[in-house]
Amino acid sequence: MVTMEFERTKSGIPGFDELLYGGIPKGNLVVLSGDPGSGKTVFCFMFLYEGVLRFDEPGIYVSLEESADDLLSNSLEFGMDLAPLIKANKLKIITIELYDFDKLKSSIEDAVQSIGAKRVVVDPGVVFRLFFEKELDARKRILSLGKMLKHLGCTSVVTNELSLDDSKSLFGLEEYVADGVVLMYHTKSQNRFIRSIAVVKMRGTKISENLHPLQIAKNGLKVLSTQELFEDVE
Repeated sequence: MVTMEFERTKSGIPGFDELLYGGIPKGNLVVLSGDPGSGKTVFCFMFLYEGVLRFDEPGIYVSLEESADDLLSNSLEFGMDLAPLIKANKLKIITIELYDFDKLKSSIEDAVQSIGAKRVVVDPGVVFRLFFEKELDARKRILSLGKMLKHLGCTSVVTNELSLDDSKSLFGLEEYVADGVVLMYHTKSQNRFIRSIAVVKMRGTKISENLHPLQIAKNGLKVLSTQELFEDVE
């Protein structure tokens, strides 16, 4: 029997691609959910930064909350200087100040086409809730965004904020459109919290079914892919 192998998008995050047996299948839309401080934004920085430098894949960062200046400053804290990538037309940061969903979609589409982007990040996706008054309308429009991103041929990451005791879906994005769902959160182990990551689903590839610890250092994230969460973590 012949097994179909998908082309992969390498994340560039140490240890993460091992959880997917080689990387995210190209064109997949991934929802990255996590509680505050779990490392979602650093993940997004690395996904785009390493995508340009190591894999020659231009990227778009769609910020629904922070300014471009804040993002540039925050990325420097982890050793990633995004400014030269922007100057070289390999990276674009889009900030949407008005809650105009049609403007958001057209801005993403124009930006992707202008630099031939292969990667898109939308952060934080939870702000989508401020774009709409009615949930049914929100669900339809956000599903259309997910389909558009897939149609553009980009591998995309949309973040979602979770509290420690609550899990909110992005109006069906995870269930009905997303090809992958990745969870990042803090887990209490004895007298401390450990940052952890798990791949809940990912179309087109085998996944690790275990919860793995991760570390955040000055150079970004590192997934301890050979360790399970409740092993002895340094």
